[in-house]
Amino acid sequence: MAITKGPLCGIRILDMSQAHAGPFGTMLLGDLGAEIIKIESPLGDILRYGEKEVNPINYYVLTLNRNKKGIVLDLGSEKGKKAFYDLVKKSDVVFSNFRADVPKRQGSDFETLKEINPNIIRCNISGYGPTGPYVKYPSFDIIACGHSGILSLSGEPDRPPVIPGGIAMADMMGGIFAVLSILAALISRDKDGKGVKAEVNLLDSLILMQKVLFQNYFASGNLPGLQGRRHHMMQTYGVHDTKDGYMTIGPGSEDKLVELVGLDWMFKDPKFDNMMNRILNAEEFREHFANALKKKNTDEWVNIFRDENDIPSGPVLSYEQVANDPQVEHNNMIIEMEIKGQKYKTIGPVFKMENELEGDPEPAPDLGQHTKEVLMDILNYSDEQIQQVEAENEAGVERLMNRNLKRVKR
Repeated sequence: MAITKGPLCGIRILDMSQAHAGPFGTMLLGDLGAEIIKIESPLGDILRYGEKEVNPINYYVLTLNRNKKGIVLDLGSEKGKKAFYDLVKKSDVVFSNFRADVPKRQGSDFETLKEINPNIIRCNISGYGPTGPYVKYPSFDIIACGHSGILSLSGEPDRPPVIPGGIAMADMMGGIFAVLSILAALISRDKDGKGVKAEVNLLDSLILMQKVLFQNYFASGNLPGLQGRRHHMMQTYGVHDTKDGYMTIGPGSEDKLVELVGLDWMFKDPKFDNMMNRILNAEEFREHFANALKKKNTDEWVNIFRDENDIPSGPVLSYEQVANDPQVEHNNMIIEMEIKGQKYKTIGPVFKMENELEGDPEPAPDLGQHTKEVLMDILNYSDEQIQQVEAENEAGVERLMNRNLKRVKR
């Protein structure tokens, strides 16, 4: 594809995933140079919302599926299943984000695929794991956020929990841990030549991200509760109001901060003269500190704290400000791509490897855009064989729509 040089060039991945977690993971693998073949049903990824062509309005598909060849296979049909198995023979990894019981029913589980290709790596992201009491339950990002405890941390005390950061945290962490599992599996396979079964789930991924707070709970028995805008130990750490907006302050010299905001009288007050006393009188200290910060603008405080005194701090930026930030621009994190003659901006690859990565990302494919190309170039299918696969794909549309309709009526 468009990445002409990368550490994963030469690795072929069959991407059966849809929605967010799986496509995010394979996008990262594609950014590292892997050849990603996105296999969709005749109805397409659920986030296509019935649209066959990619466009900038359909931002989910556009964002998560760059550097992928898109093909359609009806795995419920004879020819579609055969084409899938033929691709497995010529691939390194099969990746999906199904409920744990789906791969076995579909015939895409590791035990089945290793009989076709003993070197295959099979990775699946599920909601709860491959076994256990919840194995058949449906799960999406927000379900995992609730079940893992992370929603019990997200928000202000005495108010309802909020979506953490407003982002799909479980999906993205699941995708990242799946990528780590696949990279580890590739190294393992290089050592012994054997295929690997890798399982990742959203619940475990988010529990791991809370490791420090869980450790504190195990040690103290105290529930962390909604975390709000402040750290429970470092009184100045967190998100603060300023005269014209908000700013962040990280770990740094608390005494120096107290001095810089004009609260040096505290050094003579036994309630605030050291860090421990400020913790014991946290509510009153925070009120004084908050009032002091409201006397200057965000940029003024950042200049005083960060630029002049090397105290970690910064502004809270809007998307518009981030998109025009000089460091973001320098890091080349916002790039311009083109689809069907229409240019659009998008977030660029995060990987920076000097002399190891070359090429530019390509936009996400239309539904089935590369079906003929893949079947012809990789599998050497004849025109007749390709036509048979495509005919079964067309027949599968009505069958799958009827199946989905029956599920809705249950």
